[in-house]
Amino acid sequence: MESVKRMSCEEAVRQFYAYLDRALAGEPHDALEDHLKACLECCEKLEFSRKLDAFVRGRLWDTPLPEGIEQKIRRTLCG
Repeated sequence: MESVKRMSCEEAVRQFYAYLDRALAGEPHDALEDHLKACLECCEKLEFSRKLDAFVRGRLWDTPLPEGIEQKIRRTLCG
């Protein structure tokens, strides 16, 4: 039987926005779901990301984000 490599917290956090946008599928989606079942810290970070995403979408509507802001937020969240 093949051993499945566990996803690290850092890898999980990098996948959050694709996951929230329903753009994550197949093995990456399944690996993230497995990680979230076992990692309370990442569940809390995902919930924060979900709330932040909803807040930003609610405040900005269809206004484009400033250049580079998404990368800055990701760097901050990923440490």
